[in-house]
Amino acid sequence: MRNLKLYIGVVGILLLFSCSGDDNGGNPFFSANGTPDIPGLIFPTNNLVCTNFNLEFDWNTVIDIDGDTVSYVIDIATDSNFAVVVFTATTTATKRTFTLEKGITYYWRVKARDSGGNESGYSTTQSFFTEPEAETNTIPTAPQLISPMQGERISGSTITLDWNATDSEDDALSYDLYLGDTNPPVLFSDNINVSTLDVTVSPGTVYYWRVVVKDTQQSAAIGQVWNFKTE
Repeated sequence: MRNLKLYIGVVGILLLFSCSGDDNGGNPFFSANGTPDIPGLIFPTNNLVCTNFNLEFDWNTVIDIDGDTVSYVIDIATDSNFAVVVFTATTTATKRTFTLEKGITYYWRVKARDSGGNESGYSTTQSFFTEPEAETNTIPTAPQLISPMQGERISGSTITLDWNATDSEDDALSYDLYLGDTNPPVLFSDNINVSTLDVTVSPGTVYYWRVVVKDTQQSAAIGQVWNFKTE
């Protein structure tokens, strides 16, 4: 009788786990974390002609079904295949401003990422065009690298980034600095009024950086991506 009761108890427990496991992929102790929904793009709308080079991008909020914190990855490219990504950023907000060049067709997309590392697919891609400068204003020169040299290996925890740019009409210039350990780099500091900046870095890291030059006449020049490695 005692063995019979033990048998019935064991069978009951197995049946309970079996039933509860049907709702969790066959494992009663594990519930999969779902991926976030795909964001919807709001602005700039598809095929829009933009007259402002300092453009704010806007997309829908995504609610994670598991209650995880959601961040967003935005990519901006000059080709529809995103082979040439000129800007990328990760943010928990649903808006982000980028400084663009005039007379360029851009493509953009956004995906969501939860705090568990799960990512949605990318949104549909939308394109827009920045209107060429209607006036006779000349855009600034593309920034020229001074230091550190391209690919240079550097020691120390503080690095001085130095570049140079000019404007043929002597307009006052300001700069947006993009810096990070990913390529393309993310926005680090904007509206800088000097062409040199000290930054704190970590050892054993390859850093990528670029500068966007802006004048007072709403014109901008986007520099190429440079890199250096810390020791």
